[in-house]
Amino acid sequence: MAAAKPALPPGLLSSPQLAGQQRVALLKTLEGLTADAFRSSLASEPTAVAAVAALGGGPAAEQRLLKAALHQQLTGIPEYSPAFYVVLDACAHRQQLQREAVIGALSTLPQHGFDQLDRTLIVHAELVSGAYVAFHRKWLQAVQGHPLAAELAAADAAGQLPRELYNHYTVIVKNPDGSYGQVPYASYFPEEVAAIVDELDDWITVLTEVGTDHVEVKRQYLAYLQQYRACLAETDVSRLEGRWAQLDRLWMAIRHPVQVVHDIEYGYVDPLRCKVQPEFSLRILDDAHTKQNRTIAAIQDVMAAYFQRRPGRLAQEGLAGLRASMAGIYHLPFVTGVSMHFRFAGQSIPNRSEVRREHGVKIYFDMTSAEARAEAARELALQVVADRSRAAAIDAEDSIVYLVAPHEIGHAIYSLDNLREVIKPATKTLLEEPRAELTTLHTLRLMLEGGHLAQEQVECLLCCFMLEDLRRFQAWDSGATRPYTVSAMGCWARAEAVGYVTLNERGKVVMHDSKVATFLEHSSRLFERILDAEDAMDGAAVEAILAEMEACSSSAIVCHVVSQLHTPAALPQQRKEEVAEQQQPAAT
Repeated sequence: MAAAKPALPPGLLSSPQLAGQQRVALLKTLEGLTADAFRSSLASEPTAVAAVAALGGGPAAEQRLLKAALHQQLTGIPEYSPAFYVVLDACAHRQQLQREAVIGALSTLPQHGFDQLDRTLIVHAELVSGAYVAFHRKWLQAVQGHPLAAELAAADAAGQLPRELYNHYTVIVKNPDGSYGQVPYASYFPEEVAAIVDELDDWITVLTEVGTDHVEVKRQYLAYLQQYRACLAETDVSRLEGRWAQLDRLWMAIRHPVQVVHDIEYGYVDPLRCKVQPEFSLRILDDAHTKQNRTIAAIQDVMAAYFQRRPGRLAQEGLAGLRASMAGIYHLPFVTGVSMHFRFAGQSIPNRSEVRREHGVKIYFDMTSAEARAEAARELALQVVADRSRAAAIDAEDSIVYLVAPHEIGHAIYSLDNLREVIKPATKTLLEEPRAELTTLHTLRLMLEGGHLAQEQVECLLCCFMLEDLRRFQAWDSGATRPYTVSAMGCWARAEAVGYVTLNERGKVVMHDSKVATFLEHSSRLFERILDAEDAMDGAAVEAILAEMEACSSSAIVCHVVSQLHTPAALPQQRKEEVAEQQQPAAT
């Protein structure tokens, strides 16, 4: 069933703050108003009350809930525990409040600024998003938090699972004879998937009748939505991958400023790091960031010039795909599914290398996510750095433009999906993110040497890069963010090795700008080692590089910073017992 529909606070849609607001500016204002409404409801709204109690009660618990519900930061809440699901319910309520506000505004405000086509896309995307709530919750309980998940993780690490079990769109089950089987999502979650399919059918019916000058966009969206519902409803395992690959292709044809994005990411939640996670979204190009989008395009040109000089098929295919790609800073009016507890600042999708070669990629940047993570990183930096003014280097806009953009463009050019036949499935994700982070560091070096950035700018940006990694050490035991933690471990260990970061006599981190060039040079060498291994299709070399990075968990600087920032996710024992009583057993 879809998420329960909360009543909007009286007068929210007649707020003076909405006067004269249109399009993305209107949606951002609504987000602020519904955030205020959620804050005001902590002592009365049932899911919020339950979440505060599950977190131990009191003002500190309220602040933890606000970070979770408003900024998608659940650090310190045990992943997939009973308390995690109680908090997730409150997060879902907050998002449903936002969905109701957007639907209400686009239904009642005469000057919202969207034409009939875009209004239909937005309103029905909100409705589909609400239907995803139950699917996401059941999916999490099916893939994590129970003995089978741990058993599968161990079998995967030992290379004992048949390749066919790594289908992206199935849940693995244990048969009576002890063997493993797999069940398509539509069969494992029949009620939850049927509710989404029903909403998609309604959307198709309404969109068919919409009159618009954008005839081709309407045709593309109808084809896409029809394929989307067919993908979700598919119960034949042998047809799943082909159906979803075709959906990716239809989706890549849509270049409209209002973008619908289907379930597309994998590798962050399930124990095999291969199952596509329920995550439906809507992204609208944000005209407020036109200048930043131009700078990102210029950075892309610098990167393309470097990759054009590399021999080999992968670089040339990646560049061809990149030329067919689109990129920009988008606004997300709501978050759904895994994004409620693991929100990207940028995405380069789809992940299928064959679709990338044929149609390129779409690269989305999320300024709201970047702002939340910048605020979190500044708080952590003040705890560990000797020079507290260093925290000022953490800037959300600079992070998106100069750090996140090269990372995502790097995904588009070289992807470890090209090596999926010669590396472990988990390695694809565990090393893909570190490799993309190395792309960012290599690009900083290129821009410094090419005169595109001054030395002082690179020093500030590298400081921002390093300090944003502190979030990974705080969330040390998070499975979802493990690929980024692997990257942070390797980065900080290299920085320690060349003297870019040291500890003073008080155990505080000191950053030495005189070592910036040396650190970037060492990072570039590692980056090119990975590219060379990819070009050679050398799976053993790729696995060895990942092992080197994971070994950095024992480096002195990593151990020290983790000891300063990481508090193992835990709740008072009494609260654990009380919350557990409220929850149904996890699905297996």
